[in-house]
Amino acid sequence: MFDFNLKKITFLLLSMGCWLVSLDLNASELLFDPNSKVSSRDLILTSEKTNFKETGNYDEVKEFCKKLALKYPSFVRCKVMGQTAEKRQIFYLVTSKKNALSPSRVSTNKAPVVFVIAGTHSGEIDGKDASLLNLRELLENNSKDNPLNTITVVWIPVFNVDGHEHPGKFNRPNQEGPFEQGERTTARRINLNRDWILAQTPEMRAMLSLINKWDPAVTIDLHVTDGLRFRHDVSFSVSPEFGSSSELTQAAKKLLSKTISSLDQSGHRPLGFYPRLLDKEDPKAGFILDLDTPRNSHTYASIRNRIGILVEDYAWENYISRVKTCRDTLKAIFSAVALQSNDILLVEKKTDEESSSKSGTTFSLDFEVDVPSDQSRVKTLDILGYKYDILNPAPIVGGRLISYHLNMAEVWRAPFYDDVQPIKSREIELPVSGYLIPLAWSEIVKQYLDMHGISYRILKRNASEVKIQSIRVQPQDVILESLSFQGRQMTYLSGDWGADTTSIQKGSIFVPINQPKSSLIAHLLEPKGPDSLSAWGLFNTAYEVSDYLANHRAFELVRWINEDQNKIKELFGNELFNQIPQLKNEYHRKLLEEDEFRENPKARLNFWISYLPEQDSKLNLYPIFRLQTNSLK
Repeated sequence: MFDFNLKKITFLLLSMGCWLVSLDLNASELLFDPNSKVSSRDLILTSEKTNFKETGNYDEVKEFCKKLALKYPSFVRCKVMGQTAEKRQIFYLVTSKKNALSPSRVSTNKAPVVFVIAGTHSGEIDGKDASLLNLRELLENNSKDNPLNTITVVWIPVFNVDGHEHPGKFNRPNQEGPFEQGERTTARRINLNRDWILAQTPEMRAMLSLINKWDPAVTIDLHVTDGLRFRHDVSFSVSPEFGSSSELTQAAKKLLSKTISSLDQSGHRPLGFYPRLLDKEDPKAGFILDLDTPRNSHTYASIRNRIGILVEDYAWENYISRVKTCRDTLKAIFSAVALQSNDILLVEKKTDEESSSKSGTTFSLDFEVDVPSDQSRVKTLDILGYKYDILNPAPIVGGRLISYHLNMAEVWRAPFYDDVQPIKSREIELPVSGYLIPLAWSEIVKQYLDMHGISYRILKRNASEVKIQSIRVQPQDVILESLSFQGRQMTYLSGDWGADTTSIQKGSIFVPINQPKSSLIAHLLEPKGPDSLSAWGLFNTAYEVSDYLANHRAFELVRWINEDQNKIKELFGNELFNQIPQLKNEYHRKLLEEDEFRENPKARLNFWISYLPEQDSKLNLYPIFRLQTNSLK
């Protein structure tokens, strides 16, 4: 009796205004009723309605995302990349006018992917309004020079959604507007722009999944400065700027140079580095290039052989000016990327190939800026600043403090220290073959290999007498921070790789070094890396004493060594027994010649105990090994 076919049912559902989810799409992709109409009035933001005195809540972002996908179905996809700790959805948009709205289409059409991330620190929210306004403008623009004709842009308007939804008037004390700002950290009080390596948060795990899916050629992270007073309206950190492929570094610097030139021409006052003061109370003492580690977004991009750009609007500009600056910055970067698109893709592909043959080469894990005593070799810059006084002692509170005269502009002729050098103690030789993660530690490490898209192999059989390199540290070589950072206890480890042998269990993991992400692998697994898994304290139990030799037992063993040596022979065998005469001679020499040793009973006791066989052979053994040959299956 009822002969409705599928097409008729679909038509009826659409007529009723229902939203349909296509079964052949990713579950996070949203398909909306094509009969609904979206007018330009529907795409006006709270910031525009209030003349940029306020910014909207996250519901506005969600609706904006959905409406753009509805209005421009050929150019926009509105999706959800994951959930926050408080179970809010994180929306993102994919935009292209080159029919490149999926990773496969991007690859086919050779369109560089650009990620625009805003609201990482959700109090620094300029990027949200600026990116949404810029996106709306690009979609309305039908000119041939629209960057969306060349590049695919993935927009994350608010990364830290939970922080965004806890606004307050005083969340950003060093910032001019909007009326309320979100919080810097997530609901779990994690700073997302320090979480790119460890990925402790659901937000970052969702982001890394998206990064692995789209492999952006350029990542733009939009922020606001922390409150230094000067007159530049935007500053940049670009990566790689040192320590990477020379061609990739040059491509990044060229991109930054074109961006700055474009902003200069449009009347802005850009600064090509983040302004970090050598002396925070005296700007004229000099500026020093800010070196960020892979825990930060732009540096993380570079150790994946991609370009990262950190954009910092000037905190003390009013909100409407900051949003305009951010919009103009995005336009400038997009235009520069579009012009360089082929070159960027080629150099990144070449860097991937070079990274796949890094075995046995020297690699620098950390860098520092040289501040020479000979100032004649230091370049100087003209920085747009204000007249200021250094008060010492400062009235009321005392101490040495700076006081700016904000009605008196001044140019600071200041030294600029940008001579970046590798820290010698952090230089390593990469393994010839790769890294070996023993079974006991594989569950801990594997999740990070997966999150960062690193290739590895799970070993299928046991092996004995495997030749490896290991690190056995001394107790004094392990330094633990007394205060937590990001909820972790940072750990600094010294020690060198040395030849060793071990037995390996089935299920252990082998990570080959010759793959495109070799730099990322080294930063994760080499303990001297500033953001290695070791540095973040994941292996601290390896350096904890699990059992103790009681003092009375130690004293008893020392007496036997000196008074009843047969018991030592019974307990420990001939090797130690035969050493006793030599040990006695050395002990008496130290008593005669070393006052500190003679007066320190603990040192004298430990002299003898140190020659006893190890009671815990794995204590202070770094729990990851290196392989110089690939003989494991």
